[in-house]
Amino acid sequence: MKSRMLTVKDAASKPLVSFNGCSSVFPNQQCMEADELVIEACGGGGGNGCNALWDKDKTTSIVSIPSALAQGKDDNPTDPELIETACYTLLAEGYMRTKYENDEIFWDSYNVQPSWTYFGAQNGLFRKLPGTVDEECGNYDPRLRPWFVAASSGPKDVVLVLDVSGSMSDYGRMDLAKEAAITVIKTLTISDRVAVIAFSDYAYQVHSDSGTDLLVRATNENKNLLIDSIQNLTDGGATNFHAGFQLAFDSLERTIEQEYTSGCNVAILFMTDGVRTAGPEIDEVLSLINDSTQRLATLYNRDTKIFTFSLGSQADRLATKEIACSTNGIWTPVDDFDGDLVGAMASYYKLFALGLGDNTEFTAWVEPYEFFWSEY
Repeated sequence: MKSRMLTVKDAASKPLVSFNGCSSVFPNQQCMEADELVIEACGGGGGNGCNALWDKDKTTSIVSIPSALAQGKDDNPTDPELIETACYTLLAEGYMRTKYENDEIFWDSYNVQPSWTYFGAQNGLFRKLPGTVDEECGNYDPRLRPWFVAASSGPKDVVLVLDVSGSMSDYGRMDLAKEAAITVIKTLTISDRVAVIAFSDYAYQVHSDSGTDLLVRATNENKNLLIDSIQNLTDGGATNFHAGFQLAFDSLERTIEQEYTSGCNVAILFMTDGVRTAGPEIDEVLSLINDSTQRLATLYNRDTKIFTFSLGSQADRLATKEIACSTNGIWTPVDDFDGDLVGAMASYYKLFALGLGDNTEFTAWVEPYEFFWSEY
């Protein structure tokens, strides 16, 4: 295997090496046991695969980045910020090593192998210890994992408002919108509440269970039910912005009144590919938004941010931009052929991350979930 690693130098010109989990040869690598990790791609699994490699001494960390960011030679990053992140996170290797050693002592009494110690950065770089060769290269983005979003943004009430009008059948937009919505759902944790509103001529709530008109806790069960419902959405009809926002605010207020809310940030993610063709005019839509956000702030002390996404060249970019700006949210235009709707919608939480500041007392909890690299 060809050794590939990112090498830079510190102020004293001492080489600092970060090993690439996709292609590096580790200093003291060995095969994992078959019950630890077997890569099926090598031979189909079922005993026909090959054992993964990892650092024998379990003292070396590796870094990985999403494939979209690996634009340099040997799949290395070219972005100076990513390179700098690889450098400064290497300084955490000593702490990570000590923590893993302590974890081994603790879990040894239960005859259990400890999980990795890891860190994710806001630019997509991921570092974990002990170092292992990645089973799949470039597929992992820490920013889309529940533990990262929970830790960086805190509890949230999230309402997705999705355009399912007839024009969404063009250029594969409906499939793209579903993928983006599902990605957002997957980032949520049990500290969050969520609802999905679909709109065309009228609006309706995509239910996670039987008939609720409230936001639901983002448990794994509720998320899976929502994902199934999103996958079954069909397009057709006109485009009624007002109906989508009215139902979103109604659901939010009912949830807050009945104390099912997270009690923290409120985000409405509004995605459309067209212009308003049904329902009240845009001026009335803006009036509804201003009145509703003011009501939530006055009665319940809740600050609401609206994030709008204009998909395709036919979308009313002026209206969606004005809607987002009216709540100090963010408007994002997304092209049909080279835009990244999934990444854009999944990045809404970054605005909330700014509000956490230097709050060192904040702790985020997530529901147990399947680890990305294994069945455990």
